[in-house]
Amino acid sequence: MALETQILACLSTGHVDEQTARELDALIQYPLPIAARDVPAIWQGQIVAERWQEYGWFVWVQSPGRDGMPSSLQACLAMAEAAGADWIQFDRDCAPIGELPVHEW
Repeated sequence: MALETQILACLSTGHVDEQTARELDALIQYPLPIAARDVPAIWQGQIVAERWQEYGWFVWVQSPGRDGMPSSLQACLAMAEAAGADWIQFDRDCAPIGELPVHEW
């Protein structure tokens, strides 16, 4: 049996807009019912995310429902996917990159 490995992309939390950051925080603190996964229009019910430290998140790059997600999150997922990453670690201490917009909040 071989060890399974995955690639983690590290991005600044500043690459998501303030509203999306608040929604990710709320989703992690108050998860939606499993039934929300059956409603594609509710992106918060589709995304696979978890808290990282106090100020960040882990987000699965292949989370379903990307079309309904906020554009700032879509851009981050697309960039991570193009780089071959399986997960994104959003961290406020990670330096922003020039290829993605930075949102001041």
